Amino acid sequence: MAPSSPTHRYTVGSRFARTGLTCTPSVAERIDRLARPYLTLERSPSPPGAWQVIAESGPPPEGAVPESVTALGELPLEYAVDHTRRTLHHVAPEGEAWVVQSLLRATRAVHRSAASRQGVLFLHAGLVELNGIGVALVGGSRAGKTSFIMAAVLDGSGVMVGNDDVSLTTEHPAPDRGPEQGGAGTAVVGDGWPRSVSVRLDTLDLLFGPDRAADILAALTHPANETLPGLRESGVEKHGTALIYPWEYADLLHTKIGRSAGVDALVHLSLADHPSEAGLSLVLPPERTGPLDKHVLALPNKHLNIFGHEPRPGSLLRTREALAALPTFRFRYEFRDVRRQVGRLADGLAERLGDVTGRAAPAGPEPRP
Repeated sequence: MAPSSPTHRYTVGSRFARTGLTCTPSVAERIDRLARPYLTLERSPSPPGAWQVIAESGPPPEGAVPESVTALGELPLEYAVDHTRRTLHHVAPEGEAWVVQSLLRATRAVHRSAASRQGVLFLHAGLVELNGIGVALVGGSRAGKTSFIMAAVLDGSGVMVGNDDVSLTTEHPAPDRGPEQGGAGTAVVGDGWPRSVSVRLDTLDLLFGPDRAADILAALTHPANETLPGLRESGVEKHGTALIYPWEYADLLHTKIGRSAGVDALVHLSLADHPSEAGLSLVLPPERTGPLDKHVLALPNKHLNIFGHEPRPGSLLRTREALAALPTFRFRYEFRDVRRQVGRLADGLAERLGDVTGRAAPAGPEPRP
């Protein structure tokens, strides 16, 4: 794509890495908006030896190898990668919206790979602060994580950190937990990442009503929303989906997005087929490891695992043990009753965590009417 203005060099930072970005100021401005609060962007050259993600006119450099990313319902992204020079060039498709999406996806992959090398554990889970309690909502696709978190935020009791996957590390010892309560007093911290929220269309209808949902859908700016309807029309996705950028999510739900949060409990979330199946139940320690390991992600990225991501041997063990030692529950809820079910989980966790951890649950904001 021929840039509309000269390119500049930027540095993208996280607590795991610093990488370079070369693009036009308008592209950088949009990436900065999409990346916050997870990544920082400043106009300055990146450190020597850092990976460079580049969008500029002209053919790919000699020696670069092609790399393609194809996500369901989206146009394929084409890159040229030079591992010797540590550069990744965006090649296609054209159009600023797709260039922004391409550069952010590649940059995120580099940083997540760096986090993986440092022993960060990636879990298929959303992370939300529910009335001040850090809850990792564990579950695969179609488990109801997005709908639940959106309902929690909409009702004023939740702050989203991550919607679909979260990176987890062990931090400083937790002062209010002993060995029998949290893995030798080890605190678990989860970090979110700048990625679009994939939301079912019937979730928008349920939370906002059909008319408001139609207005929301028309205003979304992710370029893939032009092609995603084809999945519903072809029967690949029964309910249909839309992609919401993080800043659109914050504006829509009148909230802020958290960059990270401490994890106080794991909740294995799923949808109930009948009201009699809904409810909260405790998972005993001997039963925790299997369901947890099922949702640990073997790779840090869905695509572009080309930057080296193998962690040091044994580096994930401490985090796995700390997660398995956290209070763990199963919660099933009816999709169409999701807003009331948020309150049920919040109340249940407040009651049970007081017993498990020996501390009173923090008071949360009053629910919105």
